[in-house]
Amino acid sequence: MAAQQLVEMATAGQRLMVAGLLVVAVWLTMPDGAIAFPQTCFIHSARHLPEGAAVTVTGRVTVPSGAFESANLDAGFALQDVTGGIYVTTQEPLSLRVGDIIQVTGELINDGHGQQMLRLTDWVRSRRPLLPISPRVTSTAQAGQVLDGQMVTVRGQISQPLKADAPYGDRLWIRDETGEIQIYIAKTTGIAPEELEYLTVGQRIEVTGFSSQFDKNDEVMPRSRADIVAQ
Repeated sequence: MAAQQLVEMATAGQRLMVAGLLVVAVWLTMPDGAIAFPQTCFIHSARHLPEGAAVTVTGRVTVPSGAFESANLDAGFALQDVTGGIYVTTQEPLSLRVGDIIQVTGELINDGHGQQMLRLTDWVRSRRPLLPISPRVTSTAQAGQVLDGQMVTVRGQISQPLKADAPYGDRLWIRDETGEIQIYIAKTTGIAPEELEYLTVGQRIEVTGFSSQFDKNDEVMPRSRADIVAQ
């Protein structure tokens, strides 16, 4: 059955999965040394391709270039569409603001600590009309691997004291009824957590940030002081 027929027969909820599987099948059957042209796809589909795949995705910037530089040791940024999100790593700072719509081409890689990334090779601003991206309010259990790469909002009680992780940033942990998650505050965000007197064990807070992984630890990374609110 032709690939187009498979996609047409699928329900709306199945189409992204079918498309992703078809791309993987094509990739796996390519002979060694074959030229891999970038596959244009949604971010969710890109995340299911093998490491080393070349992709082109379009989305809105959710984390500005260099905001996490002290933690990730690069000038990267985050990109999200209606299907998912991903961190784009680059050593060159880019003039990107949250909400900008851009098209990115890059290579899928793993940063060595479990975080899937897209290594930037090219980008352009896009005029494609995309829906605004709003952080998803979710539990600590869902915020980690399930929503990896996306903007999330979690709420809970601070369960462990603020801990310095110099020179990269600071860590604290919050807990809700579903579990505990690490909040990682990169130094380059400009957030000074030691100045926020309410960041004490037992205090309820709301944190909006980028959902990511580090050595199998789920974490949420706020971008600015406005992303951490006492409740």
